[in-house]
Amino acid sequence: MSDLETIQSVVANAAKRRRWQRAWRGFWQGFLAGVSLWLLALSAYKIFPIPFDIVLGAAGIGFLFSVVGFFYGWSRQLSLLETARWMDEQQKLQERLSTALEMASAPTEENWKQLLISDAAQHAKNLDARRLLPFHLPSASRWVLLILAIGVGLGFLPEYRSKTFVQKQNEKA
Repeated sequence: MSDLETIQSVVANAAKRRRWQRAWRGFWQGFLAGVSLWLLALSAYKIFPIPFDIVLGAAGIGFLFSVVGFFYGWSRQLSLLETARWMDEQQKLQERLSTALEMASAPTEENWKQLLISDAAQHAKNLDARRLLPFHLPSASRWVLLILAIGVGLGFLPEYRSKTFVQKQNEKA
């Protein structure tokens, strides 16, 4: 494998991992929006005399929010050059990877180009995308947990119904 192929494979692996992380973060952001909608519907159900189907519908829409968030995060594919610039910044490589990728297609002196590519390849061999981009729960997951706990707490509270509403329900029965 040539030096340029080494650089491209390392950067491509990091680009895939960044895309998965963006999708993961989008899922949790969508889940947060969905759980917030569900909590709002549950709160309205506890306070106002609305049917429970609205709460179930809000839960279904909340699930769709998480799916849409995942695909929104997944949708944009990162270019190799963009990922190389990000890796240079993160690892303080002084633009070695991005310059090597740019110079590979540029018509310049062959010796200079090969020197840049070999230097970048030496640094690229030491990079590990898993160490550079570890998977973890985003901060939105903490808020989701808090909102779910509030929703569970609301589940134990009785619904508020006025005496006139209860009387009308009894008359209908």
